Amino acid sequence: MRSQVVVGLVAASTLSGVAAADPGPIGPGDPTWAIRTVLGYTKTGGNTDNSAGNFLFHAAHVMGKWKLLFGTEALYGSTKGETTAQAWLGYLQANYDLSSRFYWYVGGRYDDDRFSGFAYQAAVKTGAGYKIVDTDATKFTVQAGVGRRRLRPQMLVKDAIGGIVSTTEQDAETDTIFDAGLAFEHNFNQYTKLLAAVTVQSGENNTLTNANVALQVKMTDRLALSAGYKLIDNSSPPPGSGRRDTLTTLGLVYELKNDKLPPDL
Repeated sequence: MRSQVVVGLVAASTLSGVAAADPGPIGPGDPTWAIRTVLGYTKTGGNTDNSAGNFLFHAAHVMGKWKLLFGTEALYGSTKGETTAQAWLGYLQANYDLSSRFYWYVGGRYDDDRFSGFAYQAAVKTGAGYKIVDTDATKFTVQAGVGRRRLRPQMLVKDAIGGIVSTTEQDAETDTIFDAGLAFEHNFNQYTKLLAAVTVQSGENNTLTNANVALQVKMTDRLALSAGYKLIDNSSPPPGSGRRDTLTTLGLVYELKNDKLPPDL
């Protein structure tokens, strides 16, 4: 998975209409739901002949003191018609508010990156989170905990382009992990904001780090331009696999903002 420039279209929508006594129709005003999707694709011809696409779906739902976060992401890339990037992940996390700033969480995550040197990495985790800053201009949340992870290393043989020639799976491994994450959002003014997030799962067999940063410039109430950068790092990949993968994104953002649901980790 090499650095790719992906032109994305981000569509965000909010499901609504749940009254306390009688559910109403779906609309854009319900503060208990937020949904964001991303679709992107780019293709270059000539000597490079590269193409790449990505997809993202994130959702959040509030039920009293509970906040449910779930979603999936996927990426595909090819060079000269040969697959050189293929990955997806899925996650689910439930947060329980112990106070206005402090929460307890439990969740799970599954990462499947064909070119990372791991057939999969699956983890369950629990811990605590805290909203360090929670203002209209700035939101900054951190969380940390422990969990258990199961991962299966695999030996890869690649050709000169970067495509996989053969795969040999190794025995699955299980370890105890330290889980951590942070999410940050800052509005410089009514038009420009910075978003960043980092997640870490560190254990005896590997440390998996995902980092994202994006600068978003609003054009209208609903439309904005966004430039972002994503890093995936495996500290101990098997021989034949690189340690870091990166993705550079340029996108058009469509957003129905929900202030009661800050950026998820």
